Amino acid sequence: MSVVWRRVLVVLFAVAVLAGVGLALRDQDWSVLAQLLHPGSVPALLGAVVVTSAGLLCGTRSWLLTLSAIAGPVPARAGVRMFFVGFLGKFVPGRVWGLIAQLRMGEQAGASKAQMAGTYVVNLVVVLLTGGAVGMLVAPALFDEGVWWMLVPLVPLAALLVRPDLVHRSAVLAARVARRNPPPSPGRPRDLRRSLAYQTGSWVLSGLHVWVTALLLGADPLPALPAAVGGFALAAVGGTLAVFAPDGAGVRELILVPALATVLPLSAAVATALVSRVLTLVAELATAGAALGVTGLGGHCSPAPSPSLRKETTA
Repeated sequence: MSVVWRRVLVVLFAVAVLAGVGLALRDQDWSVLAQLLHPGSVPALLGAVVVTSAGLLCGTRSWLLTLSAIAGPVPARAGVRMFFVGFLGKFVPGRVWGLIAQLRMGEQAGASKAQMAGTYVVNLVVVLLTGGAVGMLVAPALFDEGVWWMLVPLVPLAALLVRPDLVHRSAVLAARVARRNPPPSPGRPRDLRRSLAYQTGSWVLSGLHVWVTALLLGADPLPALPAAVGGFALAAVGGTLAVFAPDGAGVRELILVPALATVLPLSAAVATALVSRVLTLVAELATAGAALGVTGLGGHCSPAPSPSLRKETTA
């Protein structure tokens, strides 16, 4: 592909992402920001953005480890570029464009299309399983159960860490339901375990911005923590599954508000969910922009040395 066409495609993708961001922010009630935007809240909100960015970087590391487990290690710069191009694809309705770009970039880095598609499916399973597990933190607040329920997420997470093959089996099942080829078997179970751990950490860090916002609106710190972190994880999982909505717009808020309503008045819960949308967008766009700027979005992906990539396998 010529340099000119590559640049044209980069511009078109950027325009599509910006359009998706606009759709995600459309019809939001911006008046709720007036409740939070005062000098005393700025440091806390900036801290929330930083922590959310740290959560996204943990998610980046999780994806790179999944890629390593399926295809083998790729150069760090190429891997980061591939992740963030695919990540920004969530703002484009249908979400296939980021994957298509990843397939092309993966080939340039030495990974086959089957390995890249397999990485996408397995990573999606990792995201959904860990997000669902962390989402169980909200159970005590929603169902008025004992605090011991907050230990429940440890059970599925421990099972996945002990048996990472369960992730691949789930991915194979998902591929069969979708009538797609099953992903290649992971050749590096240790990397898959580490991917699960990083993605779990990503959910916890990413949910802290909801907790900070809830505190600014008067929530009690201790009960608000599991409601915020668990509620955000469940909401993000629901938004991920809603492929018709750019970045799960509307769906995420619909799931998050009931969780927050257990620790906040309904109006404040709605305000927190809307502010969450803004904070995550700021953190995601800033982090993705910085990462792509550092690694060079329009540059060539240097092919990885052939011994570093596993030969393609079939499940």
